[in-house]
Amino acid sequence: MKRTVTMMLILCLFAFSAYGQYWGGWTGGLGTERADTLKAYGQGMAVDGEGKIWYTSYYATETVMVDTGTGTADDAQNVRAIYVLNPDGTEASFSPITQLTVDGVLDTLWNSNRGLRTDENGNIVAGSWCMYYRINHLTGEGMDKMTPYPTADPDDSPWDGESITAAAFDADGNMYCNAVVASAGPIKAYDTDWELIDDLVPAEMLGGYSRTIEVAPDGSAIYHCNFTGGYGLVRFNSSDGSVYGDFTADIDTLFPGLSVEATGWGPDGYLWVGNTAGSAFTNCMWYAFDPATDAMVDSFTIGQSHIDMGIKPRGIDFAPDGNTAYVTYFNSWDNDAIYKIERGVTGVWEHTGTFITGYELKANYPNPFNPSTKLEVVMGADGVADLRIYDIRGAEVAVLNNSYLTAGSHTFTFNAADFAAGVYVAKFTANGAMYTQTMTLVK
Repeated sequence: MKRTVTMMLILCLFAFSAYGQYWGGWTGGLGTERADTLKAYGQGMAVDGEGKIWYTSYYATETVMVDTGTGTADDAQNVRAIYVLNPDGTEASFSPITQLTVDGVLDTLWNSNRGLRTDENGNIVAGSWCMYYRINHLTGEGMDKMTPYPTADPDDSPWDGESITAAAFDADGNMYCNAVVASAGPIKAYDTDWELIDDLVPAEMLGGYSRTIEVAPDGSAIYHCNFTGGYGLVRFNSSDGSVYGDFTADIDTLFPGLSVEATGWGPDGYLWVGNTAGSAFTNCMWYAFDPATDAMVDSFTIGQSHIDMGIKPRGIDFAPDGNTAYVTYFNSWDNDAIYKIERGVTGVWEHTGTFITGYELKANYPNPFNPSTKLEVVMGADGVADLRIYDIRGAEVAVLNNSYLTAGSHTFTFNAADFAAGVYVAKFTANGAMYTQTMTLVK
C-alpha cells in the first residue's frame, strides 16, 4: 500500500475512555410480536426514506407456491423474504416481499441475500446472489435489476453471475459494487440509471472475501472490506475527489486487525463498521470511524452474552432523524433479528434496554513510568474481567488479569522492566464494557 496509517492513529480506536459508555443485555427487539419473532441469522438491514426498517435473513424464512411451467402455482419454493417494518415495529402492508416483478418478469427470491442498502431517493437495493434489485420503498414493487458480474458463458438462468456484496451509494446516487470473491471482478460504479460509469479498482488490487463495500458520500474514497484477512479498511482515494478520478494510485490501510462484514454511514458523518473477531478488537462490537481524523471515535455492543456467542455484525442503518440505529447479526439463532439503539439527549448512544454502568479503567499512575505502573479497574458487578497490555504495534505483551472479579475496585501492576521504552496500551473488558488507556514507558 502507498501508505499505512500509523499505529498512533490505530491507537485512537482504543481511546474510548473519553466516551466510556457501553450498553448490553437487551433482547427486546422492536417490542412487537411480529418484529420479535423474525428469524435471526441477519444478512441485511436498511432504513428507507420514510423511516421503515427493512430486514432479511441469510436463510429461507417463507414458502410460496410458484409456477414450474404448468401455468399454475404447482410447487412450494422456500424463499429469503424481505421484511418491512414501521418504526413502531408493526409490519408494512406489502411485507414480506417474496417475489419481485421487473420488466414483466417475475423472480422468486429463493437465492441467498447479499445485503440491503438505501439509494439517494430512499428506495431499497437488495442483493440476491449475483443480482441487485431496486425496490420502491412506498409500494414494495420491483423497479430495476442488474447483474454486475455475469459469467463468461451464461445460460438461460438469471443467476449466472458472481456473488455480490451489499452495494454502496454516494450522495449523487451513484452505486458502487464489489464481488464477494475479490478475484472475480473489479470494483464498479454505476450511475442513477444503472449504466456503467467505469471499473474503478481492478480485481488484482483486491484480496480475500468481502460482504460489503463502502464509499465516501462525496465519492472521494472507496472502502474495501476484506473480512477474511482481518485487513481492516483499505481506502482507495480518488485523484480528483469524485467517481471519475483514478482510485489506484493513492491507497491507505486503516485499522489492520479489524474484520469488517457490515458498514453504514451514521448521522454525524462517521462510518460505522462491525467487527467479526478481528484481532485486538472486540468481537460483535460496532465502531465509528471519523474519516476527517482517521480515528475511531465511538462504539457500542449489545452485551457480553452476544460476544460470547461469536455472532457477526451483518447490517446497520439509521433512522432519518439520526437518533436511532438498527443493527442485525449473523451466526446464531439465539439472538433477535433486529436490535434498536437510540442516542440520548447527551448525544451518547444507548440501548433501549439494560444500561451497563459502573465500569472504569482509571488512568495509570505514574505515567510516564519506569519501570512499573499501577492500573485500577472498577467492576460494576461480579464477572470475568480481562486486562491486557499491547505495544505500539498492537501485539499483546502482558495479561494482567483474565479471571473472575467481584464488584468494586481492583489494582494491578504492570512491570515493564524487560520492555523497550515507548507507548503501551492497556485494554480492560468486562461484562460487555471495554475501556483503554495509553501509557508511556521511559528509560
